[in-house]
Amino acid sequence: MKLTIISGSQRPDSHSQRVACYLQKLSYEHGFTDITLLDLSKAELPLHDGYTTDISAESHPWQAIAPYLRECEAFILVTPEWHGMATPALKNFLLHCSVAELGHKPALLTSVSGGINGVYPLCELRMTGFKNNHVCFLPDHLIFRQGENLISNELICHDEAFENRVNYTLKLLKSYTKALKQVREDVGEESQNYPYGM
Repeated sequence: MKLTIISGSQRPDSHSQRVACYLQKLSYEHGFTDITLLDLSKAELPLHDGYTTDISAESHPWQAIAPYLRECEAFILVTPEWHGMATPALKNFLLHCSVAELGHKPALLTSVSGGINGVYPLCELRMTGFKNNHVCFLPDHLIFRQGENLISNELICHDEAFENRVNYTLKLLKSYTKALKQVREDVGEESQNYPYGM
């Protein structure tokens, strides 16, 4: 099963990147065999301008990312909480995505907070992050609170109960990955007739 983990921080060597690496390590244990970690701090993706620019052009940086996403079966989106919001980089990434890349595929939302919050970016993404790309956010999500201390540089979680929750949620993601494959087969190319949410 192909999984892409998107680290949404624009800062290099961020806590979100560490969380993404930790989730990558555990995802292998849950049967995801082909895992790509997409670090948006390194992706040279220009700001989406409402399709004034043709992102389907061969020279557009999106074309280096999109083909792999189309083959992917599941996603994990990791965002830090900046002023109670998801990052501009992650929102920009979602603006570039269409049904072709994310449509009817499961995605686990994950936030990283330096404090005790972390829920606001998830609410923001649940409200608007799916509309035109038709990604299916899992009903469960993960919040890495006190993110600086929870996961060590060696990718060890210092909270056994939380790690049990992470493992359960990754098991859920795997199950959704199998189930939604059937949905994509049933809908087929007909979904291209309705590329935008209502």
